[in-house]
Amino acid sequence: MDNFAIVYGKDSNRQILTDATVEMSWSSARDEVFRSATVRLRDTSDIKVAGMLMCFSLQLAGVGVLHHKNQFFHGPIIKYEQNEFTNEWEIEAREIGWYLAKNKGARPYLKGEAGAELQRYIKTTGIDFRCPAFGFTLDERYGTMTHSELILDVLQKAYERSGYRYHVDVVRTDTGFYLQVVREGTNTRVPVFIPEQMEASTAGFTIEETYTVVTAQKYKDDVLASSVTKTAAGAVQAMGRMEEIIEVEEDEDPDTLATQRLKALSVAKQIKKITVKHEDHTLAGLRAGWMVLIKTDHTSKWIVESADSSFKNGLYTVKLELERRE
Repeated sequence: MDNFAIVYGKDSNRQILTDATVEMSWSSARDEVFRSATVRLRDTSDIKVAGMLMCFSLQLAGVGVLHHKNQFFHGPIIKYEQNEFTNEWEIEAREIGWYLAKNKGARPYLKGEAGAELQRYIKTTGIDFRCPAFGFTLDERYGTMTHSELILDVLQKAYERSGYRYHVDVVRTDTGFYLQVVREGTNTRVPVFIPEQMEASTAGFTIEETYTVVTAQKYKDDVLASSVTKTAAGAVQAMGRMEEIIEVEEDEDPDTLATQRLKALSVAKQIKKITVKHEDHTLAGLRAGWMVLIKTDHTSKWIVESADSSFKNGLYTVKLELERRE
């Protein structure tokens, strides 16, 4: 196949698996640092755990499919099973960021601008990690935890303070890769889906992440120094009392932060699930955190909360859980 390729690598050896592939599927979800992939193969050999799975689709015109800019998945094989009667294989792989979940830091200490400190700390582990400024400071001694847990904690704090969610993406270069923190919805390639592409579609609302009361608390030397509570009276009457408590850093204003968060949290979230079939190789990298457009009688914006993709017989099938982006 000219526009799609799967390669297995171990040490300096490379093996093209494309013709042996029956089906490939991959998935990502919000609040995960790395994606997962599964490949079903037939009549292959010499697959080993910790070998690298590298997947490509023709996203850049004018170059071969194996060009580094066409790679949409890269990471270790963590498990395989071989049917000893039929010689069919099923291999499971994780994106390279999986190693952040397999290594711990001993009581890491972050002090300074949150994005800069997160970048500094993860780089000390030997990983090229890049993170934007989040606009708030940290002064926190964490317990012993995996690097991925630390990343997700800081990204959650950034969401609480800014209302913006972030995810970690892998960027391939001609000589390697780096991990980059990206704000949700800032993808430059924006898919547009139309009803004719959809096999299934549901729509609704949820209040699972809704709060009608927000309390912002500031501590000094483990003693509560100030506390501000903001209430959305109309939302309380309509949906009930649901309170979120957030801790404010020393240089932040509890009143401002509580007001900002209440505005973002006190509305029910509009959700949608769709199943799409398409043949567009440029969308192989679609993942949680991307913005997509749905075009009916009008065009609406949505953020991908989770994406389950598969590729078989030249056709992509994508199951998406979406959150409305106003």
